[in-house]
Amino acid sequence: MGKETIPSGHSVSIIILFVTGTSLFMGVAGSSGNSSWISILFAMVLAFPLMLLYARLHTLFPGRDLFDMLITVFGGILGRLFSCLYIWYAMHLGALILRNFGEFSKTVALTATPMLAPMLCIGLLCIWVVKAGLEVLGRSAKFLVLLTIAATVIVQLLCIPKFQFHHLLPLIDNGWPLVFTDTMGTFTFPFAEIVVFLGAFTVLPEKANARKIMLGGLFYSGGIILLVSLRNLLMLGPDTLSTLYFPTYVAISRINVGDFLTRIEGSVSFIFVTAIFVKVSLCLYMASNGVAKIFKLKSYRSVVLQIGLIMIYFADFVYKDIMEMQYFAYHIYKIYALPFQVGIPLVLWVCAEIAAKRNKRKKEAAAQH
Repeated sequence: MGKETIPSGHSVSIIILFVTGTSLFMGVAGSSGNSSWISILFAMVLAFPLMLLYARLHTLFPGRDLFDMLITVFGGILGRLFSCLYIWYAMHLGALILRNFGEFSKTVALTATPMLAPMLCIGLLCIWVVKAGLEVLGRSAKFLVLLTIAATVIVQLLCIPKFQFHHLLPLIDNGWPLVFTDTMGTFTFPFAEIVVFLGAFTVLPEKANARKIMLGGLFYSGGIILLVSLRNLLMLGPDTLSTLYFPTYVAISRINVGDFLTRIEGSVSFIFVTAIFVKVSLCLYMASNGVAKIFKLKSYRSVVLQIGLIMIYFADFVYKDIMEMQYFAYHIYKIYALPFQVGIPLVLWVCAEIAAKRNKRKKEAAAQH
């Protein structure tokens, strides 16, 4: 089977849906109240150099993914050890996202259905699409992202009559420290989670403009998250917003156009499902690809089913309840995820730059002789 490659537009679509994923319905860190939208802007600025770093890694290692980079730079033993850490991160993140979907279904939709049932349904769908290949996921994402953007714009327009702009005042009411705390929370969840896409860098053409792909995905997804967060804040207010597990669902339920167009939150939930589908699929691909690289398997497809089922089972007991899920997402995750998102890639980049300059000097010396 030939090497998989997907066009840049499909890659950007995958990143947009991956980043917006759970943020569309769970929201982002909001301890700063009516200034939480400022923390989203700060988080995007903070993520900008990180995207350039990820793109630089693609330039230094064209046609290679994160696991190839780690093994090349750090050697067989240490490189595989770091690869194991990223396999764990991808599996853990995928399980967390599935649990988010399970809690959402249990809380607002399928209240009498065991949580495992909806998680199993979407998990099996992700297993199928990953076995089919990232080309299929890319084409699906290209179509689904258009639906997501269209639905977001339509809902945004329908919500305008319900906007209460006094919810934005007074600005920085809770002080700058909480804004900076939310900035770090929003930076790690969801923007820096794009590190998972490095596990799929082999699907990018070697001459692809990785910088354009990463920054395009960041800005489009950041814009969607900013609009959704502002809408929720203007409709619900900071006090109500802080008490909800799924603020977007509640905000959309308040839409009422002439007593005719109302209670549309159920039909809009497909946006959440499609984003979850893409996000879990990419996590599953990264974990399967990592296992294949470590054990030198011919194809990652041979382990997709096993890892996918483990991910689904793990999601069933990863949290005790929805309160623990929310606490981990907004308080623990930003500390837990930082080494995977920033620490290891930064060390990898520094070592790769040093190695590249050393090889360049050797070639110049050989040319002179």
